[in-house]
Amino acid sequence: MSLNFCILASGSNGNCSVIWTEKTAILIDCGCSGKYIVENLDSLDISLQNLTAAVITHAHMDHISASGLRLLRKNNVPLYLHEDIFRDVFRKYGKKLEECVTTTFYEDSRIKDIDVKYFDVHHKDANISRAIGFSFSHVVNAKQYKVGYVTDTGKICDKIIKNLVNSDILVIESNYDRMMLNDSFRPYDNKRWVISDWGHLSNEDAADAVCEIKRLSSNKDSLKYVFLAHISKHHNTPELAMQTTRETLLKKSIADVKILTTKRKQKCATIRIAAN
Repeated sequence: MSLNFCILASGSNGNCSVIWTEKTAILIDCGCSGKYIVENLDSLDISLQNLTAAVITHAHMDHISASGLRLLRKNNVPLYLHEDIFRDVFRKYGKKLEECVTTTFYEDSRIKDIDVKYFDVHHKDANISRAIGFSFSHVVNAKQYKVGYVTDTGKICDKIIKNLVNSDILVIESNYDRMMLNDSFRPYDNKRWVISDWGHLSNEDAADAVCEIKRLSSNKDSLKYVFLAHISKHHNTPELAMQTTRETLLKKSIADVKILTTKRKQKCATIRIAAN
């Protein structure tokens, strides 16, 4: 009996993760090419036939690509979508989405032996009307374990924190370094959106959120693993994101959290929680 989690890719080039047990395998976003997704699932010994479902955070193409959608459609993988996100995806892909097996996502759902809860995050532009984060829970050896997942949000509010407390594994966006963004080539309007409440999360805000989630968690061994995700290629580095979070944790005297950074085109180490 186990709970397993792996980030296949994270960044503006594409986002995709997978969480699985002996009975269930759920793809989180499919913003990479179908070929890339298949190759990385194969490396984890997960076949397309064993994919139980795919859930989507929002309709930006780095989270649901045409190639990823085609992969789900060809292999009849059920696609769980919030109704607003369904409309956003339909505007982009039309009949391609209609040919998929789709299921309306409710706030609390159960996909076989994994409990899935979604919650609103702060990420919006002219192309999308809604974005969501997730928590995934599964019982291993009579103890419940939780994965919290937020990859795109302009700010962290109390409701997001509430949904992420007591996560054993946390994925949180650490998108940009403020100085690098300010000095970057990006147009002023784009910079203004990135730093807005509906854009992306800075290294400092991500680090503060990790500390607050840890402070409010009642489980003593919460946040065993924290993945800093969606790290910008142009106005951040994994080293800066890591340094900012580590220094902030140190100031708060938090020493029992393992910080990892994600990669744009390479899967991360698999985290496995197994019965003793």
